[in-house]
Amino acid sequence: MKESYIQDFEAWQKEFTFSIDIEVRFSETDLFGHLNNTVPFVYFEQARIALMKEYELVGANLSPDSPIVPVVADLQCDFLKQIFFGETIQMFAKFAKLGSSSVDIHYMGVVNGEVRLTGRGTLVQMNAHTGRAEKWSMPQIQRIH
Repeated sequence: MKESYIQDFEAWQKEFTFSIDIEVRFSETDLFGHLNNTVPFVYFEQARIALMKEYELVGANLSPDSPIVPVVADLQCDFLKQIFFGETIQMFAKFAKLGSSSVDIHYMGVVNGEVRLTGRGTLVQMNAHTGRAEKWSMPQIQRIH
């Protein structure tokens, strides 16, 4: 593995406990039936929102008038093997590194028991009125850990 965010692949892989299933739609593929290289970021979003709901980190703050909003600061995807139309991806997500107002989330896409893609991204909790980072509350920190 060459990904800088993975030190020990087997240990990293075993830390995932949360996943959702996503079936690759025809519209998400290219002329050859391969998953388009932009689509995993949509899958990351699906997994990220589901993970945050599972840990009760989103809800009211996803409404347009919420003062606190989650903002993606960066995203990275590493393609290990091809993914094709009609395959079902088990998209895993986990909290990897917690900052005072940010969290690094890691992703792993598995098809038929084989890791096909990995990724990571930083999510920052922002105050919509000030545009500044908003620190995690103690209950949020406890849920993430």
